[in-house]
Amino acid sequence: MVTSRQLNRRLPCTGTSPYYQQITLLERYQISAFLQIGRSHTDITDTLNRSKSTISREINRNSFEGSYDPCVAHVIAMTRRKSAEKATKQNPEVLQIVRKWLRLRWSPESISSRFSVELPLEEHVCHTTIYDWIYKDRQKGGKLHTYLPRYGKRRWKGRWKGGKRKRAGVSLIPDRVDIAERPQIVNERKRIGDWKGDTVYGQNTSLVILMERTSRFTLCGRTQTKYKDEVASVINGLFDTIMGRKETFTLDNGSEFTAHAKINKRHSIDVFFAKPYASWQRGTNENTNGRLRRLWPKKFDIATLSQEEIDNGVLLLNLTPRKVLKGLTPLEVITGKRVALIT
Repeated sequence: MVTSRQLNRRLPCTGTSPYYQQITLLERYQISAFLQIGRSHTDITDTLNRSKSTISREINRNSFEGSYDPCVAHVIAMTRRKSAEKATKQNPEVLQIVRKWLRLRWSPESISSRFSVELPLEEHVCHTTIYDWIYKDRQKGGKLHTYLPRYGKRRWKGRWKGGKRKRAGVSLIPDRVDIAERPQIVNERKRIGDWKGDTVYGQNTSLVILMERTSRFTLCGRTQTKYKDEVASVINGLFDTIMGRKETFTLDNGSEFTAHAKINKRHSIDVFFAKPYASWQRGTNENTNGRLRRLWPKKFDIATLSQEEIDNGVLLLNLTPRKVLKGLTPLEVITGKRVALIT
């Protein structure tokens, strides 16, 4: 059954758009009605404001057994569109690029965003097309789907049953300044220099992660324990490598950050703490931690990694295009310099 919503999905082309638009089901009903009363192709062209070649091609290609039925014509057109191979985009070079970056754990959206930065408009490939290629590859027995960042991830759907919530480490952090007092400009992400910090636990050791809010640029250091002085020492060492300005630093309420005064004293950076159990205030942290988990999953023994392997993993993260950055990489945004990743 054809609904009115389907019929009115798009009004007839007005001719003002510079882009070609596909014939709609509503227009196919109009074409059928005009043919039944003996109208010529020219008359149909003038009424629908379509080119004569478009009308002729529609009738010739989508007629069945010598007659033009709008519903049958629509099914024929949709089937042809879904099964058509886009030779101009699905060429060996583009597929090779997609395979290469999928193996480096780029998501289809990251790949699509990067295409828009380095390639001309006619060569852009949207993320849905890339997902379609991956799906077809899987049907043929391929393994591209195993490289998707979220492939095989199991999500816990149960409700939190912790009973009475604790105040985390709020009362344990001396001179704690709440995130509510952080300058509004930090939320706008219009400047470089506002950082966030977190720790990622691995078997036998942990990683200290620093992220710049605007560029999503990431720094990473290893700590054998989560003792406050050791964590503060690692953070200071990471900040020592940054030449630019350091405006603010936002942390969670973990006890490992109770020595934040040492960071403030050494780098003159204002330190703020997010509210307990408010993970939405630390979205950049959660996203970055998830990306790192793609490289080093939970229960992975991070202690077995060399410093070079950690640095290479973080470099890969900083050279991954982000949709939120319009296809640029964190390294390009924080340095203001472009690099060629595809071409």
